[in-house]
Amino acid sequence: MRIWVTGIGVVSPLARGAAATMERLVAGDRAFAQLSSFEIPEARARIAAEVAGLRAADVAPPGEDEGWSRTDAMAVLAAREALEQAGLEPRHADIDLAVGGTTAGMFETEELLAWLSRDPAAITPLKRMLSHPLSSTADHVRAALGPFRRVRSICSACSSGANAILLGAAWIRAGLSRRVLAGGADGLCRLTYTGFGALGALDPGPCRPFDRRRVGLNLGEGAAFLLLEPEHEARARGAEPIVELRGGAIGAEAHHITNPEREGTAASRVMHDALRRAGLTPADIDYVNAHGTATPLNDAMESAALRRCLGADIDRVPVSSSKGQIGHTLGAAGAIEAAITSMAVARGIIPPTVGLEEVDPACELVHVTRAREANLRAAMSNSFGFGGTDTVLIVAQPEQFPPPPGAAPVRRSVVVTAAATVGPLGVLGSHGSDAYLGPGSAPLEQGIDFKPGDHLDLARARRLDRAGRLTTVAIQTALDDAGLGEAARAEPALRSGAEIGAIVGASFGSVDASTAYMRRIYDKGAKYASPADFPNLVPSSPVGHASIYLGLRGPVFATTDLGATAESAMSTAIELIVAGDATIMAAGSVEEASPMIERCLGPVCSGIVDRGVRGEGASVLVFENEERAHERGARPLARVAWWSAWRGDGVHALSDAPPPDGASSCVFLGREEPRNALCLAGSRWADIPRRVMAPRVGDHEGAGGFAAAAAVAAIMRGDLSSALVLGGAPDRGYAILLVAPGRA
Repeated sequence: MRIWVTGIGVVSPLARGAAATMERLVAGDRAFAQLSSFEIPEARARIAAEVAGLRAADVAPPGEDEGWSRTDAMAVLAAREALEQAGLEPRHADIDLAVGGTTAGMFETEELLAWLSRDPAAITPLKRMLSHPLSSTADHVRAALGPFRRVRSICSACSSGANAILLGAAWIRAGLSRRVLAGGADGLCRLTYTGFGALGALDPGPCRPFDRRRVGLNLGEGAAFLLLEPEHEARARGAEPIVELRGGAIGAEAHHITNPEREGTAASRVMHDALRRAGLTPADIDYVNAHGTATPLNDAMESAALRRCLGADIDRVPVSSSKGQIGHTLGAAGAIEAAITSMAVARGIIPPTVGLEEVDPACELVHVTRAREANLRAAMSNSFGFGGTDTVLIVAQPEQFPPPPGAAPVRRSVVVTAAATVGPLGVLGSHGSDAYLGPGSAPLEQGIDFKPGDHLDLARARRLDRAGRLTTVAIQTALDDAGLGEAARAEPALRSGAEIGAIVGASFGSVDASTAYMRRIYDKGAKYASPADFPNLVPSSPVGHASIYLGLRGPVFATTDLGATAESAMSTAIELIVAGDATIMAAGSVEEASPMIERCLGPVCSGIVDRGVRGEGASVLVFENEERAHERGARPLARVAWWSAWRGDGVHALSDAPPPDGASSCVFLGREEPRNALCLAGSRWADIPRRVMAPRVGDHEGAGGFAAAAAVAAIMRGDLSSALVLGGAPDRGYAILLVAPGRA
């Protein structure tokens, strides 16, 4: 199957619009100037690449701008341009949406968070906080431009936008989507600016990618989206391709939360994997758009990885980085650079690496310092994020090469081989996670009695915050139960860890830690920004830490979707396996006890003020390609018979769900949501018994993961033949039907 890019939209610090951005890149223009959006007293660096003249109120629907952010506005503008270039209108075409990012409305809410933290007793739901959740950007793109059928928000730090594109392509290859609008958006904020400053990663002047004198990066902001569709769909409506998205790959380094692996072994592996999936060789690549941050470690690592991957072709293939012109746009970077790479191939012109004057001997490549024309048959775009999540995308001239491998959609079967929970009843594996179905008391308000030293080597886990430790223990327990523990991963077939990935959802990220961090900045100044705390504030840090501790090198990232984060993560893991982009995935969610979420964010985002005790915990299921599970001798505990994700009221969401087995079936709910009743009403599952987990595990946003774990345990014990895991939040929902392994 060929996947065409038929629309590109970009908002960058250089220009609003893809074509205008590319023209200024080719001209060698730079967007750096003194920060104007906010002040950072005592900061060593004071420049950035900002999108000028942008106000959320100018893009938001009239009267609704209070809950919008600059990130949302940039995303809507870029997404709209991509749709217009593709000639598509979501009201008249089936389109799905995938959005990557890291900051969302942090700029608009960080001062408010600092203010609220001074008097925890006064925390109340405030509409101004509606722009804070990372999923708010996708929500606002949908509200402004939709409807979209499937909507997903993901975070893998600086590779988020690239991973959204990879996920969109996976949906298409698996036959789940007809078209996908995929990309990323991120706005500047004090938190990220002071955080990178605390890490010593910012250059006080314009940055110098690959230069011998480079000392760090400059931060930028922006958004980009690509409209992806299979060739046959585009041809049927007379659309012309800009480029072909040949393929891509994602893999974790399992090395360090901020520093890259020096030798570039993992990054090279992901590059090789991307080429293999694209059906190409190094000899077919005519250009590399490098991640090229201008930090000393990253540029040297990427250069080493390119030499490993390209071999003899390293002396032929030109390389450039756009970060010397637009800065590092964080979660938007992978999407913006995919757009730049696509336009370079389509136009036959290579943009320059501005700021590079004296090449570092460790970065000896074919550098392009002035734009030049060239026939680019295929090009590679690299993105690397905190936690070592490396992503590589390959684009090519349309029909330049034979179709990539896997010309026809193949939907692989998915089984569950383990489940684990860390909650009020302790650390439970597959055999014990249904304990929450029995009678018992409600969880304690202050959270669970979790002693990480009982399960982790605290010396190795010293960098992990509470969410990271909860996540790591849940994944470790599940992998042990699945026969994929440390000893098994030492076997040759699993030694690299590349087969095992993880997706963990979190509703709002580390809100209380972010609040404490911002209060220090406001009260004491930038010099009190903690380089140890900052990496843990990225939404993907818990799963990133887990991948490092456990040596997981498959796809690793986070999902965010308000009160359905576990269901979102599990659905995404299933989709990647079905598409053939993953083999073994641990998926679930983590939520910490949090006054800020309980009293402010939770009520304002759900519309429900009075809930039970919130609690905290982590939960994980291990999903596997059924064929691979049988190959390694694993015993499936349940099989994924059907799953669905939707937006809207969900009235007809279960219309095509397989029927229940009467008394041998049950509906599992993490928490009571008004929309769950709407979904079930009128469906064949309407009168099936229901079990709600929140009274025992806590009424938190990750309770759906506990529901899934309990469903697996009940099927494993033979108490049920099928279980429908149903989860939702305002205007969204997920359903996963699990059945006994032998059931048709």
